[in-house]
Amino acid sequence: MVWVFVLIGSAQIPADLVDKLERLALLDFRTKQGLVCLEKAIRHADQLLVVDTSAVEPMDSVLEDRALNLRDDTAMEGDCAEELLRLSKNIVEEYFVAPPGNISLPEREKRAAMLKDSEF
Repeated sequence: MVWVFVLIGSAQIPADLVDKLERLALLDFRTKQGLVCLEKAIRHADQLLVVDTSAVEPMDSVLEDRALNLRDDTAMEGDCAEELLRLSKNIVEEYFVAPPGNISLPEREKRAAMLKDSEF
């Protein structure tokens, strides 16, 4: 296995992790703007490392100190799945595809070939 790292500030991030982050964020971190975005996110997350949470109990929910009153869930109409699916721009096997237009990034090699003449 060959390890390739992306250097951000003083942190080294494995290229496969950068690929996963790119797919999740639908951003290309190999451009100047993408790297700035990733650096800001890492600096923001690094602030959490200095917080002492040793005496803090884990929470099940951020609202666990409140009583959540649920409303009665009564179906007013039904049997309208076909009508609702007709409203969708993109469906697959009777399921909504969300978000519409979500396109996965090409594989790392294809992206590298596309970006070989870019800033990085």
